[in-house]
Amino acid sequence: MGNVLIIKNNSKSSDIYNWAKESFENNKKGYYNTLNGSPNEMYLKKVKQNFDGNGIVLFLTYDGTQTELINDVFIGSEVMITEQNNIVYTMKIHLERKWHKRAIESIIDKIDLDINKDFDLGCYVIMSNMESLFQELRERLVANKTLDLEFQKIESRSCEESYVPNVLAQKDQQAVRIYPSDDVGSYRTEFQRDRERVVNCKAFRRLVDKAQIFSAEKGDYYRTRMTHSLEVNQIAKAIAYALKLNLDLTEAIALGHDLGHTPFGHQGERTLDEILCGKQKIGIEASDKLLEERCFGGFKHNYQSARILAQLEEKYVEYPGLNVSVQVIEGVLKHTKIKPKQIKLEDFLSQDYLEEMTIDDVSEMQVCSSLEGQVVAVADEIAQRGHDVDDALTSGVMSIDEFLDRLKIDKCNQLETKIVNEINKIDETTRLVMDKKELQIARIVSCIVNYFITTTIEHSMKKINSNASMGEITLSNQVRMVEFSPEVEKVNSYLERVVQKKVICNNEVARADYNASMIVKKLFEKYYSNPRLLHSGTIHKIFVETLMHENKSVSNSAINLNDGSIKLVNEEIKEITTEPIDEEMIMEYLQNIDYTRTEKDIIIFEKRKILLRAITDYIAGMTDGYALEEFSKLK
Repeated sequence: MGNVLIIKNNSKSSDIYNWAKESFENNKKGYYNTLNGSPNEMYLKKVKQNFDGNGIVLFLTYDGTQTELINDVFIGSEVMITEQNNIVYTMKIHLERKWHKRAIESIIDKIDLDINKDFDLGCYVIMSNMESLFQELRERLVANKTLDLEFQKIESRSCEESYVPNVLAQKDQQAVRIYPSDDVGSYRTEFQRDRERVVNCKAFRRLVDKAQIFSAEKGDYYRTRMTHSLEVNQIAKAIAYALKLNLDLTEAIALGHDLGHTPFGHQGERTLDEILCGKQKIGIEASDKLLEERCFGGFKHNYQSARILAQLEEKYVEYPGLNVSVQVIEGVLKHTKIKPKQIKLEDFLSQDYLEEMTIDDVSEMQVCSSLEGQVVAVADEIAQRGHDVDDALTSGVMSIDEFLDRLKIDKCNQLETKIVNEINKIDETTRLVMDKKELQIARIVSCIVNYFITTTIEHSMKKINSNASMGEITLSNQVRMVEFSPEVEKVNSYLERVVQKKVICNNEVARADYNASMIVKKLFEKYYSNPRLLHSGTIHKIFVETLMHENKSVSNSAINLNDGSIKLVNEEIKEITTEPIDEEMIMEYLQNIDYTRTEKDIIIFEKRKILLRAITDYIAGMTDGYALEEFSKLK
């Protein structure tokens, strides 16, 4: 708490007024001197014991004949009471009645000061420790930029001059595209074009209404896939800039990495996959064995992100998808785990793309060939840790004290020290803080993100330097150079476990997950039983994909469910959705797919697979709001 020394003065021609005015005009120290033995000296001698040095002077000059009429106000800081019981100050603000009448009256009204009665006889100084008065005066000083603040002088530098790309950074001429593309011209780079295509696609816009963690209490504060993608982008750029990598490619991968996310967070993703492999039953006509063998594929958001970029988005006449570079597709696909033994990449990407990339048929953690893609994978982890802790502390499921207590283990010593230092700064600050808890959480999250960014840069820089001799990085590279150090990875895993216990496993999230799963399951069930409920564009997509099927028997049997007699359409739907198929034949077919086979069961199977994938694409592309709206209409 601060103190306010209120000085009253009855004349603009007095020495004490002139000293105050001179202090204000010349920004220098001024003095209010007391006479030995005077009431002023005795009063200041007494209050000095409680004066903590964090004071403000409020110098009031009133009309000599009307004590209630304050004509002039000076507000000063850097206040001291000397050994001689004099006041030292530097006046920073001058208010005059003719210009600042309401402001003066507001200050006087706040302290409810009576010039005649509130000062002892012969005393012209009074000290107030009214916090509201101190804070208002302090805010005025801050707003007028009159408090002495220390600023660190940062040496300016030219980004263009200092930024020389690392030899291992991806270069413009390395961009690989499956389809021929027009020249970007002299004002853009190939990877700039990739970034622009990501930002301008429909799937990117939809991220604004896809929750990061779906909750019944979802509000404006909680992150969406859009804000998460922007955070990942900023973190990735910070790391890529320090490592001198290709910033345009980094941005394109970061902004596109979550395009394939479903509505309702990860639960929507899990539910779609469980439906396709038979863990959740919605009436798909296939034996349990066929479903367990994933005859209809599966779902994972990174696979779907790649599919959106390479196939689903339609903006160009010449080719499907956005024709972004293979480097972007690979970075998006490998930013998180893949499931090579469960989900076939062939269901999401054409062979043209797969032939350009190096895919490990065993490992779930794939190495992205480009260092830019490796950066985004790490940035995604960093962003997750930061905002998971933010959500836990802000929602109240974990207190700040509890979180700090969890950090009191050896592997978190460095991070704990950084956070405790920031918390102490808040406790010691003289700056006015509007919401202390909010600031504490913000500083904690900032420390976490900064800790991971800094340690990642330091560790990765050493690995990159040791591999510089390998020269240009190609799409066949399998050396991981951008990653957490082993010690930092332990911290990352620990924080993830702590948050999962409190947030991910929270009963509110569990309820929301249950509701999300039920909504996705019900939508899928309705669309499968009656595909005509799908959007007309999706229905036409089913027709087009059937026409384009490599098996001519499948292609020739295509029926447009949008346009045909009710009888024919109903018969087609019934056959696709309910006709039994021979399990042994399909298993044999899947082990060695032969697109020349004409058995009816195979034709039905392939058309059923097209339908199921179309429904999956449709639901995955929904925003939270649209999915809830569809559920309300169909239930």
